[in-house]
Amino acid sequence: MPIQFSKSRILGVVLLTSFMVFAMFKWTNLKNVQVVYMSTGGSGKSIQAPVASVNTVVISKPSTQGQPMPTSQVLKTLDRAQLSQIYHNYVNSVQMSCKKVARRGNAGDGGWNVCEDPPYEIKTPCNIYSFGINNDWSFDDAVATTYGCQVHSYDPSMTKVKDHDRKPNLHFHRTGLNISDETNKMGWRMRTFSSILKENGHSQAVIDLLKIDIDYSEWWAFPEMLKSGALKNVKQFCFEIHVKLNGQPEPDIDKYLKGLELLRDFYNAGFRIFLTNKNMDAKYKSVFGMERTGCHEIYMVRSDTQTFG
Repeated sequence: MPIQFSKSRILGVVLLTSFMVFAMFKWTNLKNVQVVYMSTGGSGKSIQAPVASVNTVVISKPSTQGQPMPTSQVLKTLDRAQLSQIYHNYVNSVQMSCKKVARRGNAGDGGWNVCEDPPYEIKTPCNIYSFGINNDWSFDDAVATTYGCQVHSYDPSMTKVKDHDRKPNLHFHRTGLNISDETNKMGWRMRTFSSILKENGHSQAVIDLLKIDIDYSEWWAFPEMLKSGALKNVKQFCFEIHVKLNGQPEPDIDKYLKGLELLRDFYNAGFRIFLTNKNMDAKYKSVFGMERTGCHEIYMVRSDTQTFG
Protein backbone atom coordinates (compact mmCIF):
# COMPACT_ATOMS: atom_id res chain seq x y z
CA MET A 1 0.00 0.00 0.00
CA PRO A 2 1.57 3.33 -1.04
CA ILE A 3 2.68 5.70 1.69
CA GLN A 4 0.63 8.87 1.69
CA PHE A 5 1.84 12.23 3.00
CA SER A 6 -0.35 15.06 4.10
CA LYS A 7 0.14 18.49 2.51
CA SER A 8 1.37 19.86 5.81
CA ARG A 9 4.05 17.15 6.09
CA ILE A 10 5.21 17.78 2.51
CA LEU A 11 5.39 21.51 3.22
CA GLY A 12 7.43 20.80 6.35
CA VAL A 13 9.92 18.68 4.42
CA VAL A 14 10.28 21.39 1.76
CA LEU A 15 10.87 24.07 4.37
CA LEU A 16 13.41 21.95 6.23
CA THR A 17 15.28 21.18 3.00
CA SER A 18 15.26 24.85 2.01
CA PHE A 19 16.62 25.83 5.40
CA MET A 20 19.46 23.29 5.15
CA VAL A 21 20.38 24.49 1.65
CA PHE A 22 20.30 28.11 2.82
CA ALA A 23 22.39 27.29 5.90
CA MET A 24 24.97 25.47 3.77
CA PHE A 25 25.06 28.36 1.30
CA LYS A 26 25.65 30.88 4.10
CA TRP A 27 28.29 28.70 5.75
CA THR A 28 30.11 28.14 2.46
CA ASN A 29 30.11 31.84 1.60
CA LEU A 30 31.14 32.85 5.09
CA LYS A 31 33.96 30.32 4.98
CA ASN A 32 35.23 31.89 1.76
CA VAL A 33 35.17 35.41 3.17
CA GLN A 34 38.31 35.76 5.20
CA VAL A 35 40.70 38.56 6.02
CA VAL A 36 44.24 37.71 4.90
CA TYR A 37 46.95 39.74 6.57
CA MET A 38 50.49 40.04 5.25
CA SER A 39 53.39 39.90 7.65
CA THR A 40 55.54 43.01 8.05
CA GLY A 41 59.12 43.19 6.91
CA GLY A 42 58.52 42.38 3.26
CA SER A 43 58.77 38.61 3.61
CA GLY A 44 55.58 38.05 1.65
CA LYS A 45 54.47 35.27 4.04
CA SER A 46 50.72 35.39 4.54
CA ILE A 47 48.83 34.67 7.74
CA GLN A 48 45.17 33.74 7.49
CA ALA A 49 42.97 35.33 10.11
CA PRO A 50 39.93 33.64 11.69
CA VAL A 51 36.67 33.48 9.75
CA ALA A 52 34.76 36.73 9.91
CA SER A 53 31.63 36.89 12.01
CA VAL A 54 28.19 37.55 10.55
CA ASN A 55 28.25 41.14 11.81
CA THR A 56 31.70 41.97 10.44
CA VAL A 57 31.93 44.31 7.46
CA VAL A 58 34.32 42.35 5.22
CA ILE A 59 36.01 44.33 2.47
CA SER A 60 39.38 42.65 2.09
CA LYS A 61 38.13 40.08 -0.41
CA PRO A 62 35.39 41.86 -2.37
CA SER A 63 32.85 40.03 -4.47
CA THR A 64 33.52 39.98 -8.20
CA GLN A 65 29.92 41.10 -8.62
CA GLY A 66 29.97 43.96 -6.13
CA GLN A 67 31.88 46.89 -4.71
CA PRO A 68 35.13 46.35 -2.78
CA MET A 69 33.64 48.10 0.23
CA PRO A 70 30.41 49.80 1.27
CA THR A 71 29.28 52.68 -0.93
CA SER A 72 30.00 56.28 0.04
CA GLN A 73 26.40 56.64 1.17
CA VAL A 74 26.74 53.68 3.53
CA LEU A 75 30.16 54.76 4.78
CA LYS A 76 28.77 58.17 5.70
CA THR A 77 26.25 56.54 8.05
CA LEU A 78 29.01 54.88 10.12
CA ASP A 79 30.69 56.30 13.20
CA ARG A 80 34.40 56.95 13.68
CA ALA A 81 35.09 53.59 15.35
CA GLN A 82 33.45 51.65 12.51
CA LEU A 83 35.21 53.65 9.80
CA SER A 84 38.52 53.23 11.60
CA GLN A 85 38.08 49.46 11.74
CA ILE A 86 37.12 49.20 8.08
CA TYR A 87 40.07 51.36 6.99
CA HIS A 88 42.66 49.44 8.99
CA ASN A 89 41.20 46.08 7.91
CA TYR A 90 41.48 47.19 4.29
CA VAL A 91 45.05 48.49 4.34
CA ASN A 92 46.22 45.37 6.19
CA SER A 93 44.73 42.90 3.73
CA VAL A 94 45.44 41.53 0.26
CA GLN A 95 43.14 41.00 -2.72
CA MET A 96 45.25 38.84 -5.00
CA SER A 97 48.44 36.81 -4.67
CA CYS A 98 51.91 37.30 -6.08
CA LYS A 99 54.11 34.20 -5.83
CA LYS A 100 57.40 35.87 -6.71
CA VAL A 101 58.05 39.04 -4.71
CA ALA A 102 61.52 40.59 -4.95
CA ARG A 103 62.93 43.23 -2.63
CA ARG A 104 64.75 45.98 -4.53
CA GLY A 105 66.96 48.43 -2.68
CA ASN A 106 67.56 48.41 1.05
CA ALA A 107 66.14 45.59 3.14
CA GLY A 108 64.71 48.23 5.46
CA ASP A 109 63.66 51.81 4.83
CA GLY A 110 64.23 52.92 1.24
CA GLY A 111 63.70 49.53 -0.36
CA TRP A 112 60.49 48.43 -2.08
CA ASN A 113 58.99 45.13 -3.19
CA VAL A 114 58.27 44.20 -6.79
CA CYS A 115 55.91 41.51 -8.10
CA GLU A 116 57.69 39.43 -10.73
CA ASP A 117 54.83 37.09 -11.61
CA PRO A 118 53.68 37.14 -15.24
CA PRO A 119 52.36 39.41 -16.68
CA TYR A 120 53.88 41.87 -14.20
CA GLU A 121 57.51 40.82 -14.58
CA ILE A 122 59.68 43.72 -15.68
CA LYS A 123 61.82 43.31 -18.78
CA THR A 124 63.27 45.71 -21.31
CA PRO A 125 62.11 47.88 -22.86
CA CYS A 126 60.42 49.21 -19.72
CA ASN A 127 59.66 52.42 -17.80
CA ILE A 128 59.77 53.02 -14.06
CA TYR A 129 58.74 56.17 -12.19
CA SER A 130 59.88 56.86 -8.64
CA PHE A 131 58.58 59.81 -6.60
CA GLY A 132 60.23 60.65 -3.28
CA ILE A 133 63.97 59.94 -3.12
CA ASN A 134 65.22 61.91 -0.09
CA ASN A 135 68.82 61.18 -1.13
CA ASP A 136 68.27 57.42 -0.80
CA TRP A 137 68.99 55.94 -4.21
CA SER A 138 68.97 52.26 -3.23
CA PHE A 139 65.63 51.41 -4.87
CA ASP A 140 66.17 53.50 -8.00
CA ASP A 141 69.71 52.20 -8.53
CA ALA A 142 68.56 48.63 -8.00
CA VAL A 143 65.70 48.67 -10.48
CA ALA A 144 67.75 50.56 -13.06
CA THR A 145 70.51 47.93 -12.85
CA THR A 146 68.36 44.82 -12.40
CA TYR A 147 65.74 45.47 -15.04
CA GLY A 148 67.55 47.85 -17.40
CA CYS A 149 64.51 50.15 -17.54
CA GLN A 150 64.41 53.86 -18.15
CA VAL A 151 63.98 55.11 -14.58
CA HIS A 152 62.70 58.61 -13.86
CA SER A 153 63.26 59.77 -10.27
CA TYR A 154 61.53 62.83 -8.80
CA ASP A 155 62.06 64.85 -5.63
CA PRO A 156 61.72 68.65 -5.33
CA SER A 157 63.01 68.70 -1.75
CA MET A 158 66.55 67.76 -2.86
CA THR A 159 67.31 71.43 -3.54
CA LYS A 160 71.08 70.92 -3.74
CA VAL A 161 70.72 68.39 -6.54
CA LYS A 162 70.04 69.60 -10.08
CA ASP A 163 68.34 67.68 -12.87
CA HIS A 164 70.87 65.14 -14.11
CA ASP A 165 71.40 61.61 -15.40
CA ARG A 166 72.70 59.54 -12.51
CA LYS A 167 73.15 56.66 -14.95
CA PRO A 168 72.49 56.43 -18.69
CA ASN A 169 69.04 55.00 -17.85
CA LEU A 170 68.43 56.77 -14.51
CA HIS A 171 67.21 60.35 -14.78
CA PHE A 172 66.70 62.69 -11.83
CA HIS A 173 64.18 65.52 -11.94
CA ARG A 174 63.94 68.13 -9.20
CA THR A 175 60.16 68.25 -9.63
CA GLY A 176 57.36 67.25 -7.30
CA LEU A 177 54.06 65.44 -7.80
CA ASN A 178 51.07 67.71 -7.33
CA ILE A 179 47.38 68.38 -7.96
CA SER A 180 48.28 71.13 -10.47
CA ASP A 181 51.20 72.54 -12.44
CA GLU A 182 52.77 75.35 -10.41
CA THR A 183 55.72 76.63 -8.46
CA ASN A 184 54.79 76.32 -4.79
CA LYS A 185 55.55 78.63 -1.87
CA MET A 186 58.91 76.96 -1.31
CA GLY A 187 59.92 77.61 -4.89
CA TRP A 188 59.61 73.96 -5.91
CA ARG A 189 58.58 73.00 -9.42
CA MET A 190 55.39 70.93 -9.11
CA ARG A 191 53.55 69.00 -11.82
CA THR A 192 50.65 66.55 -12.16
CA PHE A 193 51.46 62.98 -13.10
CA SER A 194 49.79 63.42 -16.48
CA SER A 195 51.94 66.50 -17.19
CA ILE A 196 55.08 64.61 -16.19
CA LEU A 197 54.21 61.73 -18.51
CA LYS A 198 53.62 64.20 -21.32
CA GLU A 199 56.98 65.89 -20.71
CA ASN A 200 58.73 62.53 -21.12
CA GLY A 201 56.67 61.42 -24.11
CA HIS A 202 55.02 58.69 -22.04
CA SER A 203 51.35 59.70 -22.16
CA GLN A 204 50.49 56.47 -24.01
CA ALA A 205 53.45 54.37 -22.85
CA VAL A 206 53.20 51.42 -20.48
CA ILE A 207 54.57 52.27 -17.05
CA ASP A 208 55.85 49.00 -15.65
CA LEU A 209 56.26 50.26 -12.10
CA LEU A 210 55.19 53.43 -10.29
CA LYS A 211 56.49 54.09 -6.78
CA ILE A 212 55.28 57.04 -4.72
CA ASP A 213 56.54 58.01 -1.26
CA ILE A 214 55.82 61.70 -0.82
CA ASP A 215 55.03 62.09 2.89
CA TYR A 216 51.32 62.94 3.02
CA SER A 217 51.19 64.83 -0.30
CA GLU A 218 49.57 61.71 -1.78
CA TRP A 219 46.25 63.08 -0.50
CA TRP A 220 46.45 65.84 -3.13
CA ALA A 221 48.23 63.98 -5.92
CA PHE A 222 46.28 60.70 -5.99
CA PRO A 223 42.79 62.08 -6.67
CA GLU A 224 44.12 64.06 -9.64
CA MET A 225 45.92 60.98 -11.00
CA LEU A 226 42.68 59.01 -10.86
CA LYS A 227 40.53 61.78 -12.30
CA SER A 228 42.89 62.47 -15.22
CA GLY A 229 43.19 58.79 -16.16
CA ALA A 230 46.97 59.01 -15.91
CA LEU A 231 47.14 55.61 -14.19
CA LYS A 232 45.54 53.75 -17.09
CA ASN A 233 48.84 52.32 -18.38
CA VAL A 234 50.44 51.58 -14.99
CA LYS A 235 51.03 47.84 -14.48
CA GLN A 236 52.35 47.92 -10.93
CA PHE A 237 51.83 50.58 -8.28
CA CYS A 238 53.42 50.86 -4.82
CA PHE A 239 53.03 53.75 -2.44
CA GLU A 240 52.89 54.93 1.13
CA ILE A 241 49.60 56.23 2.46
CA HIS A 242 49.62 58.29 5.65
CA VAL A 243 46.33 58.48 7.47
CA LYS A 244 48.20 60.10 10.36
CA LEU A 245 51.61 61.74 10.72
CA ASN A 246 53.61 61.52 13.94
CA GLY A 247 52.40 64.20 16.33
CA GLN A 248 48.98 64.49 14.71
CA PRO A 249 45.78 63.47 16.51
CA GLU A 250 44.06 60.22 15.59
CA PRO A 251 42.27 60.52 12.22
CA ASP A 252 38.75 61.91 12.30
CA ILE A 253 35.72 60.70 10.35
CA ASP A 254 36.52 62.83 7.31
CA LYS A 255 40.06 61.45 7.01
CA TYR A 256 38.88 57.84 7.17
CA LEU A 257 36.14 58.57 4.65
CA LYS A 258 38.61 60.13 2.22
CA GLY A 259 41.00 57.22 2.69
CA LEU A 260 38.36 54.58 2.04
CA GLU A 261 36.97 56.39 -0.98
CA LEU A 262 40.47 56.79 -2.42
CA LEU A 263 41.22 53.09 -1.96
CA ARG A 264 37.89 52.16 -3.53
CA ASP A 265 38.72 54.39 -6.50
CA PHE A 266 41.99 52.51 -6.97
CA TYR A 267 40.05 49.24 -6.85
CA ASN A 268 37.54 50.49 -9.41
CA ALA A 269 40.45 51.60 -11.61
CA GLY A 270 41.57 47.95 -11.75
CA PHE A 271 44.23 47.83 -9.03
CA ARG A 272 44.44 44.98 -6.51
CA ILE A 273 46.59 44.79 -3.37
CA PHE A 274 49.10 41.92 -3.42
CA LEU A 275 51.18 42.98 -0.41
CA THR A 276 50.90 45.46 2.42
CA ASN A 277 53.37 46.43 5.14
CA LYS A 278 52.88 48.44 8.30
CA ASN A 279 55.39 51.23 8.91
CA MET A 280 55.95 50.73 12.62
CA ASP A 281 57.84 54.01 12.92
CA ALA A 282 54.37 55.58 12.73
CA LYS A 283 52.70 53.36 15.35
CA TYR A 284 50.37 54.84 17.95
CA LYS A 285 47.88 53.74 20.61
CA SER A 286 44.38 54.20 19.29
CA VAL A 287 41.64 55.78 21.38
CA PHE A 288 39.76 52.55 20.64
CA GLY A 289 42.34 50.55 22.58
CA MET A 290 44.54 48.83 20.01
CA GLU A 291 48.00 49.62 18.65
CA ARG A 292 47.88 50.92 15.10
CA THR A 293 50.11 52.64 12.60
CA GLY A 294 49.38 55.81 10.68
CA CYS A 295 51.41 54.76 7.63
CA HIS A 296 51.23 51.73 5.35
CA GLU A 297 53.14 50.59 2.29
CA ILE A 298 50.61 49.35 -0.25
CA TYR A 299 51.62 47.22 -3.25
CA MET A 300 49.18 46.86 -6.15
CA VAL A 301 49.01 45.34 -9.62
CA ARG A 302 46.46 45.87 -12.34
CA SER A 303 43.89 43.06 -12.46
CA ASP A 304 42.95 43.68 -16.10
CA THR A 305 46.08 42.01 -17.40
CA GLN A 306 44.81 41.84 -20.99
CA THR A 307 45.58 45.57 -21.18
CA PHE A 308 49.28 44.79 -21.41
CA GLY A 309 49.18 41.79 -23.74
